[in-house]
Amino acid sequence: MQTGCPEILAGIKIELMLVSHRKKFIFTKTRKTAGTSVESYFERYCMPEGEWQPSHTRQEYVSESGIIGYRGGDTTGYTWFNHMPAARIRELVGNEIWNSYYKFTIIRNPFEKLVSDFWMLEKFRKNYKLRKKIKCFIDSFFDQGDPIDRATGKTEIERFRSWILKDGPLQEFDRDKYLIDGEECVDYFIYFESLYEGVKTVCKTLGIPFTPEQMPSYKAGIKNTQHPTEDYYDQETKEIVQNLFAWEINRFGYEMPS
Repeated sequence: MQTGCPEILAGIKIELMLVSHRKKFIFTKTRKTAGTSVESYFERYCMPEGEWQPSHTRQEYVSESGIIGYRGGDTTGYTWFNHMPAARIRELVGNEIWNSYYKFTIIRNPFEKLVSDFWMLEKFRKNYKLRKKIKCFIDSFFDQGDPIDRATGKTEIERFRSWILKDGPLQEFDRDKYLIDGEECVDYFIYFESLYEGVKTVCKTLGIPFTPEQMPSYKAGIKNTQHPTEDYYDQETKEIVQNLFAWEINRFGYEMPS
C-alpha cells in the first residue's frame, strides 16, 4: 500500500474509488458499467506523473496526487476500496473538495445491466470450490444465502427470472453513487451505451488528452448468451425492474432493449 496522505485526509478511514488532486475530479464507481476500464483510464491522474502502470487489480493508494481505492477480490482489511457511496465520499473528503472537484460516474440501461450482473454472478458460481458449493446447497435448502445461490431453474432464463424474484437486483443497486438524499450529486453521467463519447467529454472538461486506444477492456466476454435482453424478462420481472429503477428509467429515458 502506498501512503503519504494529504493533510486534509490524514487519519481518516475511508473507502472509495478515485480522487485526483492533480486534475481535481472524483469518479464514483457504479457496477457493471465498464467502471474498471474507465477507472483505469483516469487513475493515472491520481498518481505523480510517470508513476502509473496499467493493472486490472490495484492496491489501495494514497498520495499528494490523489487516491485510488483497492480494486480486487476480498476487501477485508483494506481502508480504501471501490464502489463507495457518494454521501460517504462527501463526508470524508469534506465540502471544500466535494464542491469544487468535478464529479462523474457511469449509467447503464437497467434491463441490460441486470442481465450482465446475472452472467457475472453465474460465472463466479460455477467456479465455486467444493466447500462453497456444499455451503450454498445447505443455505439454498432453507432459502438462505445470496440470491444467485438460491435461484432455481433448468435454463438460464428461468434462473435469471428466479434471481430477480429473490431480490438479486438489490445487491447490485447503486443509486447511492450518484444521488444524495434523493438529489443528483454528480456533474456528469457517462452513458455506458456511448462510453467513448462520454469519456471524451470528461477529458475535454478536465483538460486531459483523449486517447481511446489506451482504454483497457476489462471483464469483456462474461455475458455469454444468444438471447436478446427482452427474452430474459416476463411481465412480472419486467415490472419489478421498472419499479426498482424508476428513477433511472425516467431520468435517462431507458426502455427494454429489443
